Amino acid sequence: MIPFRRGRDGMELTLPDHERALLADLVAQLVTVLEGGDPGDPAMARLLPSAYPDDEEAAAEFRRFTADDLTARKVANARRVLDDLGPPPTSRLDEAGQQSWLRTLTDLRLVLGSRLGVTDGGPAPTDDPAALVMNDVFDWLGYLQESLVQALTR
Repeated sequence: MIPFRRGRDGMELTLPDHERALLADLVAQLVTVLEGGDPGDPAMARLLPSAYPDDEEAAAEFRRFTADDLTARKVANARRVLDDLGPPPTSRLDEAGQQSWLRTLTDLRLVLGSRLGVTDGGPAPTDDPAALVMNDVFDWLGYLQESLVQALTR
């Protein structure tokens, strides 16, 4: 099943209930990470990267003026996705919803990627069963994102 399809009435999202439930759980966890705002969390560093990695003073000043607004926008996007994941099994997404989905899927992959140690070379090799499942979820989120991008560009 292809999750995102452009229909006559806009973008349609169709996901089985178990995928909706998994995605809703992941998005709720993303909101928790964003609202917690732990600066020591590597996921926060991926979500809100330093604008000036070589100048901590300038980076702190920039962060002071932008972090709250950027975090609020990320939370609003995630909450929009949570709303779209409610029943029925097919949802229609307007343009704002499509953008919220793109941004939230990116944020989810950033968080999960930071937890998995993903670099340009891919995820770190592991035999840990939990990490293997997380790798599968990471790949599935990429599939969802690719499906949305393809539907938007057709």
